[in-house]
Amino acid sequence: MNKVILYDGPDISKHNGIVNMKKVRDAGAKVIGLRAGYGKGNVDQRYIVNAEACYNLGIDPVLYWFSYAYTEKMAQNEGKEAVKQASKFWKRCPIAFDFEYDSVNYARKNGVAISKYFGTDLAIAFLKEVQDAGYIPVLYTNKDYINHYFNIGDIASELGVIYVWYARYTSQLKGTEVGLADIWQYSSSGSWPGIEGNVDLNHFYYDFRSEKNENKENKINLNILNFQKACNADGIVGENGENLIEDGLDGKNTQYARKQICLQARKKGIKWTVGSTGQVVKWWQTRCNEILEHNNEVDGKYGNVTRSETIQLQKKLNLTYDGMAGYNSIQAVFYS
Repeated sequence: MNKVILYDGPDISKHNGIVNMKKVRDAGAKVIGLRAGYGKGNVDQRYIVNAEACYNLGIDPVLYWFSYAYTEKMAQNEGKEAVKQASKFWKRCPIAFDFEYDSVNYARKNGVAISKYFGTDLAIAFLKEVQDAGYIPVLYTNKDYINHYFNIGDIASELGVIYVWYARYTSQLKGTEVGLADIWQYSSSGSWPGIEGNVDLNHFYYDFRSEKNENKENKINLNILNFQKACNADGIVGENGENLIEDGLDGKNTQYARKQICLQARKKGIKWTVGSTGQVVKWWQTRCNEILEHNNEVDGKYGNVTRSETIQLQKKLNLTYDGMAGYNSIQAVFYS
C-alpha cells in the first residue's frame, strides 16, 4: 500500500532559532509544524513570531504542545492552553498532543508511572479539550509509544476521530505504519531553506487545509505599522500614489512602497559613508538593534555602522548579505 504525499514541510520550535518563514514557504512548505508551548502554560519563546509569520504569509500550521502532564487535569489544562495560543491566530487548525520520553521521566520524578492505560487517558483528556474547542485532534507518537503508552483504538473511539503524527526515522514505513500515519515525521536531521541547522521534516498525507479554517480578523503587526509610519514621514507612497494606510498589514500598497526602497551606505574611496537617511532608516536601525540585541545609535543615517549591522542581521536571518536593506530584508524583519 502506497500513500500519496500531498506536501512536505518542517516542524520548528525555539530550538531552531530565527527562521526566515518566507524562504520556508517559497521552498514549498504549505504546512509547517509549530510548537505552541510546553508543560503548564509555557509558551514557546518563538511561537508568536513564528505563528504571526505563518498567518501573514499564508502557511497553514499544525500546532503541538509538549506535555509534562501526569494527571488528567494537567493534560486538560495543557489542552486549554494550546487552544488559547491557537485562537490568537486560527479559529480551526490541527493541534497535537506531544508526549515523549522526557514526559514519562518527569512523571516518574513526581511519583507517577505511565502505563498504556493511563497514557491513553492523558491523551484523551488533552485532545478532548482541543476537539471541544473546535480544533482538530492529532496524536504525535512513534512505534514504541503505540506499543507501551497509547491505545489508538481507544482514543479514536472516545473522540470519534484521531489523526496520527507518526515519528519514524527510516527510508520507508512498513506494514500497519503506512495506514496509521496522517503525517510522517521521517527525519530529525533534515535541512530546509530558511532554517539554520538540522530540522525535523515531515510528509503530509492528509490535507488538513481542506478542513475549513476560518481565520480571525486581520492581525496588526507593529513592525509593519511602524514601517508604514516611517514611509509616510519620508513621503514614500503606495501604488495608488497616496500615503500608506497605517493598519499594520502587509498589503499591496505597503509591498509597493517596499519595492521602492533600498537603504544603503555610500562608498567613498575605500570607506563607507552615510548614504540613505530618514525615518525608514531609523526604523531599520531600530529593528537591527532589536533582532541583534545591540544598542547602536538610531540617528536615521545609513553609514558604515548600519551597513555592518545589516550584514550581521542578514546572516542571522539567512538572507543574502549585501549590506543593503531592500524588499526581502525589510519583509524578513517584519516577522522576526
